[in-house]
Amino acid sequence: MLSRLYIRNYAIIKEVDIHFDSKLNIITGETGAGKSILMGALGLILGERAETKVLMKEDEKCVVEGSFQITSYRLNDFFNKEGLDYDETCIIRREITTTGKSRAFINDTPVSLQQLKELGSRLVDIVSQHQTLELNEASFQLNLVDAVAETDKELLAYKNNYKAYKQTEKLLNELQEKEAKARQDEDYFRFMLKELSEANIRADEQELLEREIDSLSHAETIQQAAGNAFHAMDGREGNVLDELRNIKGILVQAAKFDDGLSELINRLDTLMIELKDIAAEAAHIAGATYANPAALAEAEGRLQLLINLQKKHRVASNSDLLTLSEKFQSEIDALGSLEKQITESRQTLEKLHATLSQQALALNSKRAKSLPAIEKQIHELLKQVQMPEARIKIDHHMLDNFGVDGTDDISFLFAANKGGKMQNLSKVASGGELSRLMLCIKSLISDKVALPTIVFDEIDTGISGEAALKVSQVMKKHAGKHQVLAITHLPQIAGKANAHFYVYKSSDKNSTSTFIRKLNEKERVEEIARMLHGENPSEKVIEAAKELIG
Repeated sequence: MLSRLYIRNYAIIKEVDIHFDSKLNIITGETGAGKSILMGALGLILGERAETKVLMKEDEKCVVEGSFQITSYRLNDFFNKEGLDYDETCIIRREITTTGKSRAFINDTPVSLQQLKELGSRLVDIVSQHQTLELNEASFQLNLVDAVAETDKELLAYKNNYKAYKQTEKLLNELQEKEAKARQDEDYFRFMLKELSEANIRADEQELLEREIDSLSHAETIQQAAGNAFHAMDGREGNVLDELRNIKGILVQAAKFDDGLSELINRLDTLMIELKDIAAEAAHIAGATYANPAALAEAEGRLQLLINLQKKHRVASNSDLLTLSEKFQSEIDALGSLEKQITESRQTLEKLHATLSQQALALNSKRAKSLPAIEKQIHELLKQVQMPEARIKIDHHMLDNFGVDGTDDISFLFAANKGGKMQNLSKVASGGELSRLMLCIKSLISDKVALPTIVFDEIDTGISGEAALKVSQVMKKHAGKHQVLAITHLPQIAGKANAHFYVYKSSDKNSTSTFIRKLNEKERVEEIARMLHGENPSEKVIEAAKELIG
């Protein structure tokens, strides 16, 4: 229940502070007095978007604050989920700064606009002339049936499975597309893998081949250099080793007189052993090295094969080719994995389909059983709002495919007059008829939906006389269970108020402002008399106003 609404510096409102009754609150005033501005301010704390142009004084911030009594509305889960402090009196505040920045608070905790909107939708329902157009929407009509049929549990279970079904269906489609593409690429992958496998590539092979080619290309130079080195060291007269032996003989004669010379002889022995080994190795290289055009051609061909493969696959080394080979093998192996995933997804989808079919049938049955009662109750309510000949028929059949709310197709057919053809609401109902029908529907579901406050924003447009009186009686009855705020131009409806508020403008030299005040009993009579007859009402009109108030 909205107990208080405070507004400061919004549009042409300087400051108002309104305390509402728990039952029927009526708001009246001349056209253009600012009643719609009040609705705009209320919309701000319900999560509507704001603009800087709402500031009356551009150098001051705008503040709209609402106090709601929420004890009976089971909102603890929302507050826990959002990490907000719960209090039986919930205070929602919206501020718009001079720079246009908007801030929102729930019980003094900053919140996002989405959080504010979610809470606001559970606190207030605004029914306007525009909203009556929702009556023509299939989703609204289905929601009405669900509210009366009390399908909450069944619908929640269905929606959870439907979500899983659509996710699995999407996954299966993605897997099948991936498999189809993989199948198209499979021959290519196998050809490439065969080519790389047959090449028998080793990571270090290219460097070894390059060294081998260098050796084979310069065999004569290598052979000659190694042979000459051998001959110089140990292969001809007067070679290096012979000279070292002579030097050793010279030192031996004198070594017995000097330990230092003995050490030199030992070092010469080591040197000659190493030099002899080098000479032998050089002789081996010279003997093993020879021109081999066939081996050179083979090595060059092998190297060119590796280089061509690297260029073909746009890589820089044999290691990259080996990595690519592993990738091709992985792509081929993945086909088997994809087949397994597709099989599992199909099986999951089949199970979900079976479950959804059962749940959809259960929903369909429960909805179908509620339709006669809904039609009957709406007929009774239509009589109460001066539409005794109006008829409503709910057309219902099952669709072939699953939808987000099941497989039911609901359509409201309406005839306003006796003998009239039953057609879709959009084709046959006038604005006034839609307004009364919306009032009947809200009354019908008021006990089914936990909605603290309902606002009727001039939905009485297009009706008058006895119809207006009947509408006022239904609205009064509705307010016995839920708080109602109604903006109206009809005295019949205003007369039923538990609290009557008057919106008016007042001007000074510099500006015009909107104000609102709660009327006392005398002022109520005067306002309703004015609504009946205009300014300066007669005594008869005054008496008629008193009669409307009762």
